[in-house]
Amino acid sequence: MLKIIEESLNGDILHIKISVELREIASRPLLMFKTNQVATMLQEKYEIVECIKEDIISNSRSGNHKQSGTWVFKISEPPKKKPAPKPATKKPSTKPSIRGRMSKIAKEKNKQQTTEKR
Repeated sequence: MLKIIEESLNGDILHIKISVELREIASRPLLMFKTNQVATMLQEKYEIVECIKEDIISNSRSGNHKQSGTWVFKISEPPKKKPAPKPATKKPSTKPSIRGRMSKIAKEKNKQQTTEKR
């Protein structure tokens, strides 16, 4: 129902544009989204210090409310991106593989059998 259309961060200033679907039938509840609700929604992602520009949106046209609005917040610090995990590098084994060991045993056994036949 509530959708973030645009989100941009310039230093410590966050611009966010949000829209809400218009309710089509009267049995659906009338919803209004104010600054404190938008700030609560963004709380997981940003630490908001203050609101620079406020707005109100609603899922109804009554009361001359619009269905999309823009808010501007000042945040404490831009979120730091986590560095991408390094791909795991496989260390070469110090002992020969099982296939190599079995091959060596088979060769030694064949050698013994050929020397015994002579």
